[in-house]
Amino acid sequence: MLTKDLLRYKIREGQIYPQFVKPTDSQLLSVSDQLITVFEASPNTQRSTLLETSKHIIDSTPDNVIVKRGLEKLLLDRTEFDTAPNEELIAFRQNLFTETSRLLSQDMFSNYEEYLQKVSQIAGVESQSEKGELGDRLYADLPNCQPVLSFKTLSAQHLLHRYNTAQVQGLLLHCNSLTLNLSESMTAELRQLFKYLRFNQLLSTIRKKKIGNDDCFQITVDGPLNLFYKTKRYGMNLANFFVAVLHQPKWEITAEIQFRNKRSSRLYLNESCGIKPISQQFLAYIPEDIQLFQDMLHNKTDDWQIHPGSQFLPLPGDFYCFPDYQLIHTSGIEVWIELFHPWHQGHLLARLNTLGAQTGTPLIIGVSKELQKQSIIAEAMETSGHFSKFGFTFRDIPTMGALLPILNSLVDIDR
Repeated sequence: MLTKDLLRYKIREGQIYPQFVKPTDSQLLSVSDQLITVFEASPNTQRSTLLETSKHIIDSTPDNVIVKRGLEKLLLDRTEFDTAPNEELIAFRQNLFTETSRLLSQDMFSNYEEYLQKVSQIAGVESQSEKGELGDRLYADLPNCQPVLSFKTLSAQHLLHRYNTAQVQGLLLHCNSLTLNLSESMTAELRQLFKYLRFNQLLSTIRKKKIGNDDCFQITVDGPLNLFYKTKRYGMNLANFFVAVLHQPKWEITAEIQFRNKRSSRLYLNESCGIKPISQQFLAYIPEDIQLFQDMLHNKTDDWQIHPGSQFLPLPGDFYCFPDYQLIHTSGIEVWIELFHPWHQGHLLARLNTLGAQTGTPLIIGVSKELQKQSIIAEAMETSGHFSKFGFTFRDIPTMGALLPILNSLVDIDR
């Protein structure tokens, strides 16, 4: 991910234009190859050594410095450093500081050389070279001294495509809202996209819309600037979601971008922007929370089977949702569960308003107890006819104690 100082864009007449690079640019490909080679050789060296060598390439090659620093940042994101605390070093440093502090308080040194001599004795160093290295030893766990453990390599052209993607992702971190239009005909691709949407705990308003002669799904997602809860994490999730959009054959996004103390600008992109997918399709992976939920349900009852959500559920009006889970009873009854996390205030209010008092939609609503603390949410839950029958609250993940009574009531109704 690129930080704001590494983003390249222009704003004209309220429209923001990311400044993409050409993935076929021979000079940029050469620079990328050199940087990748440095990072490939970095394991077992220190971070400072890696950065020094990388800086030499950035300073000695042509092209925009900001672009090259952006490429370096993306490569650093693919590098694993040893950040584990060095307990032995921490204990050594604490002991040394404690002893020297005690000696200084006794005012027993006539000059600085005597003090250094005593410090060396406490530290257990004897030779002159060891004394000179004592400072480095004391702070060997600072970030610049962290050793490189591994680097996940890639091709130079793939790095340039990642750079273009990161330009958009960096803008989306400053997004008020995002609207995505997708062709309705691409059903399988849409399902994969919405799995990724739910995996990143992003809720959206989904409706069908006619664009020209095409029937499309219009998906509106809140941006991090519209929230007051963990906006940094949510912004990262939204930026990651853009990676999944690139797998769609035909798409267009419109986003309202606003930097601090600046006017908002409109970002518009579609599949013709030239950015290629930079990741594998999001297919068979089952998130840990879903697996845990499945295990809990299996331990409590054999009557219900749970699966990750995989299809759209029509709602009153012309709205749709893409639930988190699908549950199937041995009798054939099917119900769905949609979870609302602390940053989903607007979407929960809209969902309860859409469902109204009717109870015909087989959708169970789970609400985070953190979200329930908001008075406007608590009031909406209390007055919702749908939630009174098909709603429950949860902390981190749903529990069977809250869910099973609702599931059993559905079976009783059907009988």
